[in-house]
Amino acid sequence: MAYYTKPCAALLLMMSHLGGSMGNVYKVGDSAGWTNTGVDYEKWASSHTFKVGDKIVFNYDPEKHDVVEVSQQDYNICNSNSPISRYSSGNDELEIITPGTFYYICSYSKMCEKGGNQDRQRKEYSVTPLPHQQRA
Repeated sequence: MAYYTKPCAALLLMMSHLGGSMGNVYKVGDSAGWTNTGVDYEKWASSHTFKVGDKIVFNYDPEKHDVVEVSQQDYNICNSNSPISRYSSGNDELEIITPGTFYYICSYSKMCEKGGNQDRQRKEYSVTPLPHQQRA
């Protein structure tokens, strides 16, 4: 399998518990999917609110990409050598079962492995609790 020479996208998801509601399904990158071809994941994420019970779907070409959940430290240096989870089907649906922060990268990118932060797309997604759940 040949390595894809352009950097894959990195994705950071921050989840908060909103409780008791049916989950939504979000396709990362919408019609473009999990790729590195012109997707503005920050803009995409800012238009969504993630919560426990939602599903995040990663669609991609498994010959060129994968999805690797990593720690914040590994995310910051684009290290996929100690993954929390690794997905490679090309159509991975991940259900958010706990609140927290989750970090995803693609391990196929040589630029990312070399720490090419300026070439790596880093995306942050945040979710705010419902007003009745905020502390007074």
